[in-house]
Formats: sequence, structure tokens, C-alpha cells
Amino acid sequence: MKQGYRLIVVDKDGVLVSEFQLTEQALAAPEAFVAAVRESVEAIEEAEP
Repeated sequence: MKQGYRLIVVDKDGVLVSEFQLTEQALAAPEAFVAAVRESVEAIEEAEP
């Protein structure tokens, strides 16, 4: 089985904020994957002081 890709989101201090696994399944539904990343980024922006 081939490994997928991992998208890691860290804050400006290098602290892990979120992690996504990009697999063949995610590639089959890119809209859902992009929506999940967008929601995570928006949540990060809202949490910043």
C-alpha cells in the first residue's frame, strides 16, 4: 500500500495545530478535503489573540 501525504499546520511558534492525512480517498473528494482544511484555518485565525 502506498503512503499518502501529511499536511501539518503549525502556529508561528512551531506548535502543532492540526494535521491532515491526504490519501487516495481524500484525493477522490478534494472538495471535502479543502473544506476541512479551510475550517481548520478559520478556527486557528479565530483563536489567535
